[in-house]
Amino acid sequence: MLQSEALKFTEGCFNGEPASCTFACPYHIDLRSFLKKAARGRWDSCYKDLMNTVAFPYIACSICPKSCADSCQRKLVGDEPIAISDIEMACIEYAKSHSPEVFSVSVKPQSIAVVGAGICGLTAAFFLSQKQFNVVVYDKSDSVGGSLKNHPEFTKFAEDISAKFISDRVVFKLEHEVTAISELESFDAVLIATGAGADLFDLAASRDAKTFQTKEKGFFACGKVCGCTDYEALSEGITVANLIEAYILSGSPDFGVKEWNTSNCTRFIKHTGAASVPLTAKSGEVYTKDEAKAEAARCLQCDCKACLEICEFMRKYKKKPTKLATEVYMDSQVRPPITTHSATKAVYACNLCGKCSDVCPENTDLPGLFCFSRQSRVERNDYPPAFHDFWVQSQKFFSGEAAYSFAPEEKCEYAFFPGCQLAAADPAYVEKAYEFLHDNYGAGIISSCCGAPSYWGGDKVLLDENTEHIRAEWEKLGKPTLVTACTSCTKMLKMVLPEITVTSLYTLMDEKGLCGDLSEFKKISVFDPCSVYVTPSVINAVRNLAGRCGTEVSDYDSDGQCCGNGGHIKLADFALYKDITRNRAADSEHPYLVYCVNCREVFKAQGKDTKHILEAVFGFDAGNTPHLEEKKRNGIMAKVRLLDKYKNFKFVPSDKPWDDVKINISDDVRLKMEDKMITDGNVRETIWSCEESGEGFYSPDTETYLGCLVKPVLTYWVEYKKNGDAFDVSNVYCHRMHFREKE
Repeated sequence: MLQSEALKFTEGCFNGEPASCTFACPYHIDLRSFLKKAARGRWDSCYKDLMNTVAFPYIACSICPKSCADSCQRKLVGDEPIAISDIEMACIEYAKSHSPEVFSVSVKPQSIAVVGAGICGLTAAFFLSQKQFNVVVYDKSDSVGGSLKNHPEFTKFAEDISAKFISDRVVFKLEHEVTAISELESFDAVLIATGAGADLFDLAASRDAKTFQTKEKGFFACGKVCGCTDYEALSEGITVANLIEAYILSGSPDFGVKEWNTSNCTRFIKHTGAASVPLTAKSGEVYTKDEAKAEAARCLQCDCKACLEICEFMRKYKKKPTKLATEVYMDSQVRPPITTHSATKAVYACNLCGKCSDVCPENTDLPGLFCFSRQSRVERNDYPPAFHDFWVQSQKFFSGEAAYSFAPEEKCEYAFFPGCQLAAADPAYVEKAYEFLHDNYGAGIISSCCGAPSYWGGDKVLLDENTEHIRAEWEKLGKPTLVTACTSCTKMLKMVLPEITVTSLYTLMDEKGLCGDLSEFKKISVFDPCSVYVTPSVINAVRNLAGRCGTEVSDYDSDGQCCGNGGHIKLADFALYKDITRNRAADSEHPYLVYCVNCREVFKAQGKDTKHILEAVFGFDAGNTPHLEEKKRNGIMAKVRLLDKYKNFKFVPSDKPWDDVKINISDDVRLKMEDKMITDGNVRETIWSCEESGEGFYSPDTETYLGCLVKPVLTYWVEYKKNGDAFDVSNVYCHRMHFREKE
């Protein structure tokens, strides 16, 4: 993996970057931080920040064009922009000291000549002296200030200047006109800042636009000699100090180049819910302390946090998208035992709903990043299979033994693609939906998993195999339009098989004007699955169906939020999974109407009154959520019933030696099994294996056995007691640790 490959998923993210006003500011002051401090009345700290950015706060404020006002996002909520200049003047007024701190540190041996004591040269001299260089400033005039001496406020400007040069590291040689380059040969670098119309040695015309270096090595030029205005000259003085430092320390000024993309000054974010606050009026020439604090407090502290505000995953892991992308790359370079992974849990804890991308103004793609990482780790055989094994095995089952396809005739125009979870939840979902499609459209059926588990796990080989299986069945039925009842299936099919036309069951049901019964609910909220936002027409179809079911539909909008089920989050970060499911269940006070059986299962587990639209329209009750083993049986049952009814074919499922093992499982143990994704089949096989081999641990005190079963990915443990011809299971758990005997 290349670092650039990981970073491309988040390259547009600007969380933590300067605000739009800072990009518009000619001096690039961190106005967000400055205003936050000003709102607290921290005048000395504010002044220090200004001085460390512009050298001469009073001068900078007085000559500034105030371009930040055009980029102030207060305007987005209908207010006047922040009066930043007035706050800066108040800060200057109330700061106790205007002089820089002087520290007893070693001075660097290099010396720098600054030719010209105007605003550009003075600014550069100040910052270079702060960087511990010896600086000599030459000017043919008898005083400093250059063209600023013509400014009506020069008296105050002079005070600002004199307060800054209290260090003996800057030597002023006034009334000294430099007439030859040879006079400057002893210096390690030279800055030409001689002012308008005074291009000393004809060097300014040759300067590089980025590095300010001229054709004479070590000679730099900036300021009015290069055509700048006063405020641009001050800004270039700030910049050139960094360029000269880079040149002296590394031999190249390139390392000091920092480009500011001016287009970012219009990079605005949404301020939903931000209150309108009017401009604070001044009672005098300068804001009072309270007035300045109040005006600074109007700052919206603009920073894009859209994904952090909408996503529980982002809030828990507290890492900006660019940081996550960097960690994905770093994890790809891990070489145990020297280095270890740092982002494994985060990479696999995302449920890949894509809501973060939807709200991101730059469309960063964290789900794409995590899928890229998972696939890369599978290819390197450096991944945690325990996070995915259950679902991978489930995919193989529903695309294998539980899969089937047929059509009323040899070919068909439509074919129902129910996916795997619809039948798993209750065979009636598939039976009644297919009856509608068969009778109204002469539809066939292709029952298989769409491949989402292998996609979420990063297993491209298994995904491709599953895709080819679906393609073969689709071609066998004459390439029909596939009708889906699961929006995740819709999304997957459009991604892996774009040549197939896909439509929604709910759209066809709406077109036929079907209605049902939801009169048991006075008012319901429709919870849209997160994956439906690739097919927005389905949202309207479901609401139309609900509207004909005899209840009031609230205006609640789940807005693409995920119910919590997806991406294999449950095993990667169970606590996060529970947080998400609790939050979504509490989002609306009304019962939920869903059209995803996973959403139904999640909300039912939270005690939320929930009904599937197919239950309402086709008039049946799917009851309680089946446990994991029942889901597999339901999948087989749907196959048996449909093949028998429509093809007169008696399908007989295969059996395993442990299928006849009778087990009794308490509710507490069942709940633990569901959370850990342990099936009855895992328990039966473990007990059968131990009983057949005679291996295990026996406790005479409790008369219980502890059996173990080592599988390719997980090791299962079952504590049980014999009870006639059955076994009472008292505890079940699993882990990723393997052990070997006689090795």
